[in-house]
Amino acid sequence: MVSYKNINKLTININLYLFYIIFTIIFVLNSEIDYMKYITHKPTLRDIRIWIALSVLIIFPFLIGNYLEPNSPILIVTIFLIVGFFIFNLIIRKSLSFTNYFTSKYNLLTSKIRSEKTFDISKELMFEKIIEVIKDSKFKLIEADKDRFELLAITPISFTSWGENLYISFETRGNETIMKFCSSTLFQIYSWGKNEKNFTDLLNEIESSLTI
Repeated sequence: MVSYKNINKLTININLYLFYIIFTIIFVLNSEIDYMKYITHKPTLRDIRIWIALSVLIIFPFLIGNYLEPNSPILIVTIFLIVGFFIFNLIIRKSLSFTNYFTSKYNLLTSKIRSEKTFDISKELMFEKIIEVIKDSKFKLIEADKDRFELLAITPISFTSWGENLYISFETRGNETIMKFCSSTLFQIYSWGKNEKNFTDLLNEIESSLTI
């Protein structure tokens, strides 16, 4: 005869399986990563850390389902989903490979703003200038892709935010350089004005650095 305890465990495991399946589908569809290139490239220490952490996240929920005896399996699943999403975002936030995941309009767990600014400087010089500006600012430079002219910087945790990711890229239009900026929260649906402030602060830092 099937016991209530076994039904609870089965319910938890089914929900967690569904979570991983749905999350994987959404993640793949909303990302523009060249997966074959990403899988076959020589892994860095950061890549190894990310995949070890993700492996732990995959195994952990099934240990919960098999060894815990909750009175409310739905509550356990809900708590795990919240904690799991937060840890997942925390793990992958320091990589440009996951830019589209954080900035996607379908990602309802992050708040983001997009802005543009035009400069009369070549994108090559502007790219190097932004790196200098970020290093001398409150922002922390995480990754710079010189081939694609893309930058990733982050802000520290505060009382109103778990921190934001700043995605900056450059393109040339005629004789002008367009800086594309996106500030995205790590794991909250409202930024309390932090995203807008990040853009304003960055522009002030750029303006100060260009003033002779």
